[in-house]
Order: sequence, then C-alpha cells, then structure tokens
Amino acid sequence: MLGRSIVLSTVAAITLAAAPAMAQTPERVKVAASFVGLWDTSQPTFCKDRGEFAKADLDVEITSTRGGSETVQAVTAGGMDIGYSPGTNAVMAAFMQGAALRVISSQFIGQNDTFMYVKADSPIRAIADLAGKKIAYPRPGGASEAMLLALKAERKMDFQLVATGGLDATHTMVMTNQVDVGYSFPPYGIERALKGETRILFSGDAAETQKDITNRVNIARTEFVKNRRAVAQKFMATLDACVNWMYANPEPATKMYADLSKVSVEVAREAMKYYSRPALAFAPIKGLDQSVKQAIQFKFIDKAPTADQLKEMVDIVYQPSS
Repeated sequence: MLGRSIVLSTVAAITLAAAPAMAQTPERVKVAASFVGLWDTSQPTFCKDRGEFAKADLDVEITSTRGGSETVQAVTAGGMDIGYSPGTNAVMAAFMQGAALRVISSQFIGQNDTFMYVKADSPIRAIADLAGKKIAYPRPGGASEAMLLALKAERKMDFQLVATGGLDATHTMVMTNQVDVGYSFPPYGIERALKGETRILFSGDAAETQKDITNRVNIARTEFVKNRRAVAQKFMATLDACVNWMYANPEPATKMYADLSKVSVEVAREAMKYYSRPALAFAPIKGLDQSVKQAIQFKFIDKAPTADQLKEMVDIVYQPSS
C-alpha cells in the first residue's frame, strides 16, 4: 500500500510539473515588418527584445521587408501570418485582386514620418520647384507613392515618380543626380541633414489630403484570422502595451532605437519627433472612404469595393482601451 502511494505521488508530481510546461507552449507568429529600423515599424522588434511577447506566450519571428507590395506578398504568398505597415493602397489592390488577407488594424495615420530631401547645393528650395523633376519613392503601392501622387493632384503640378527601392540606393541616386529628390524615413538621413550634406525639403504631411487618414495598416492572412483569432488579438494587445511603454519611457526607448538603427542617441531623439503616439493608434481605420477614392484616382484599383467587400476586408481584431 505504501509503495502504491509513493508511485501515485510520484506520478502526480510529474504530471503537475509537466502541466505548466504544456500550458505555456508559445504560439508561433510570423511577422513581415516593413523597413525594420524605423521607429514605428520596429515596435514589434522592440517588444520582442524586451521579452514582452515571450511573457504573453508568443513566439514571434520578425522578417524585414521593403514595404508596400513586398510586405503584402510576404503574407499572401510567403507564408507570413501578419504584415506590419504596408500601404493601404497596396493592401486594397491585393484584396480586390482576390488576395486572402484581412486588415486587422491601423498602423500609421498621416505621412509625417516620410521626408523628402535634396543635395545641399540643389537649386530646389520648395515644393513649387518640383515641377518637371524626378522624385524618388520606395516601391509601387506604398504609402510614400500615395503621398506624392496626392501632392501632385493637390498642387496641380507634374513631376516624374521613380521607384528607387531601398534607402541606401536612393541616397546614391540623389548624390549622383539620377533623381532630383530622395525619400527617407527617420532616423535614416537625419545625420546627413544635420551635417549639411543634404537638405530636408518637406515631410509627408505637406500633402493635406493625407494628414488625417490611415495610410498604412497591419494585415493578416485570412486563414490566420479565422483559425487563430485569439492569437492575433493577443499579439496586437501585447504590442499596444509595448508601444505605450516606449512612449512612457523615452530615455531607454531612445537608446533601444539608436542601438537598433545604429545611429547616435542625438539622431534617434531627433527622429522620434516625427512620430506622435496618436499616429500609431491601432484603431480606428481613419478616412477609409477617402482612401478608396484615392486608390481609384491613382489607379491602384479599377472600381470601389462594395460595402460587403469593405466589411470583409477590414476585420479589426483588437480595440485599444484609449
């Protein structure tokens, strides 16, 4: 009898010891994030590095993309669960072409985090000087292209848009006169401007029609939202708390940002001025009707989605408490 009790006690102890390990098996989430190294799109990386995803039993894998359609394709064809920060136009175009994706949150409101720059000795001094010039943007379908197209329409001026890809390649093309105006996202390009090597011309909020609409969103595979909705919700809720922490703790946050982007704390601090906390709110999706009109105007889509299609496309999985 005593032996049986010992055996039962041992089995019970082993079972109890194993139970937490079984319960805490982390859920794997694969994230394609546009341009990791920027303040807003690096928030998942900061959250992972601080161990907050792990505390929430999430095993998050982050892959950096060059934004726009590349981020969308990483989700629709590359097996990623979540696409962080593709342009709304690129997402809408993919959805209307039958891509199995859902918009699960807003990512960035306005365009203030994009700035356009020229060589220090460039004769271009103002937006009015852009007529007839070659203007860089990253990739088709991204928020930067939408901003520049909106600016063209608002100012009724003509300039040539040139897809230049990454930030380093764009800088080279500006300095070698292949394009007249380059694009950048803080912190990249800030140090060159501070040193007087380049000159910042304007930021994206110069396009008035873009200032108060969601220009970038977060997306997920339809299957992921359908079958693992609770995981998507946990990911967004954990990330939202992480973003709040970064804004509430500017000194360590600035150091993390500087280290990740390989810039000085001074440059990181200057770059953070381009990003307000409200701009990173995950809900609501602002100005969707305006986004649809612009997507048609700029030929990202042929016709407006129906009300049922918009309801299907936008499926917010998490509502911030404030």
